[in-house]
Amino acid sequence: MEIFDVEKIEKTIVYVKRIADGKDPVTDVLANDGDVLNNPDVIRCMFFIKDVLSAVKNNGGVIGRTVKTKKKPFPLDSLSSFQYQEKKTITKLTEQLNAQINTNEYTKLQYKTVTDWLKRNEYLTEAEDDTLGKKVTISTEKGNLVGITHSLQTSMSGISYYRVEYDRAGQEFVIRNLPAMLNEDDNGSKEKKYGGDDGEDR
Repeated sequence: MEIFDVEKIEKTIVYVKRIADGKDPVTDVLANDGDVLNNPDVIRCMFFIKDVLSAVKNNGGVIGRTVKTKKKPFPLDSLSSFQYQEKKTITKLTEQLNAQINTNEYTKLQYKTVTDWLKRNEYLTEAEDDTLGKKVTISTEKGNLVGITHSLQTSMSGISYYRVEYDRAGQEFVIRNLPAMLNEDDNGSKEKKYGGDDGEDR
C-alpha cells in the first residue's frame, strides 16, 4: 500500500487534463495541429491517466485499499424528535428511527439490539408452538403490560405466523430504554470479540 500527496495529485490532474484537451500543460494554450499533444493516442492515454489519478484522489491518495471511516454510534439525541405514528413491528420502528439520522455518518439501529434486550428482560420470549410446529417469538405478560403484544396472522399465501407489535406505550418504552439496550449491545460485542460467551438466541 502506498499513499500519495493529494495536493500534488490535484495539480497533476490539471496538467494531464490540459494535455488531453490538446493544450500546453503550463500555458493552457491550444497546441498546433501537428503538435504531438494533438496525437489521438496521446489524448486517449492522458484521459486514462486523468481517470486513474482522479480515483486515487477520491481514495485519499491511497493505492491498494479503500479508505473506510468508522461510523459514529447511533445518536441518542435523535430520539428527542421521535413522534408516534401508528402501531407497528420492531422492524418498522427501527426503520423510522434510522430515517431520522445521517446513515453515512452514524451506525443504524438494528432491530435485533432491541429484541435481544427485550428477551433478556422477559418482555419477549421464544417458545415452541405446537400449532405452527416451530419456535416463535411472542410477547410475555410483562411485555403486554408495557404495550408489546402478539397475534396470530395468516399471510396472503396462507402461511400462519405470529406478529409482534408495539403500540404507542410500547414504542415509548423502547425509546426510554434504548440507551441501556445500546450499552448492553456494545458490551456484548466486546465480549464476543475477546472470546466471551455469545449468548445469542438461535
